[in-house]
Amino acid sequence: MAVIRSKSCSIRRTDKWISVESEEVWYGIYFSRKGHVIHAPRNVTPEWIGLNVRQALQTSESFTPVDGSSVDGEALIAMKEASNERRLAFWDDITASYGYKNRDLAWKKFDLVFASWRFDLTNDIRLTSSKSSRGGGHSAWPRNRNEGRVFSVPIDASDRDLGETVLKAFAKCEGPGKSTEPLFP
Repeated sequence: MAVIRSKSCSIRRTDKWISVESEEVWYGIYFSRKGHVIHAPRNVTPEWIGLNVRQALQTSESFTPVDGSSVDGEALIAMKEASNERRLAFWDDITASYGYKNRDLAWKKFDLVFASWRFDLTNDIRLTSSKSSRGGGHSAWPRNRNEGRVFSVPIDASDRDLGETVLKAFAKCEGPGKSTEPLFP
């Protein structure tokens, strides 16, 4: 069984900050141990967003075997430990940088756009708006309700075009965790 490999990143935004986080794909998605991760105050430009989303996707790694075989269990365990350590340090930095009392408060009320790139098949990035639950989890929309909530942009689009497409996806996020209206409509 052949597997379609992809690279991915998460883009989060609150009323205070925005973050772009490269991910690793191992039959599941994990915070990248060495890929591009960054955060900044919310009022960044579309060019900043586009540049950092592209870097996060380009440094994302796909460890899913193309032939569909299983991954090395010991390598997976070691990756999860290193991934979690880097993820928590990143969130501790967000907590300190934006004045949250603790990490749990920083994790609440953000909009999330999922970005994926099937780099073996296409030049297009898929950006999916999320909906959040009262518990704080995020999910994509069901296929029968995702019209206008899924966007596509080439990986080689200008930083501005990529960033503006991300902002369009943020404008379609919904749920009790929704931050505020886009700065750049």
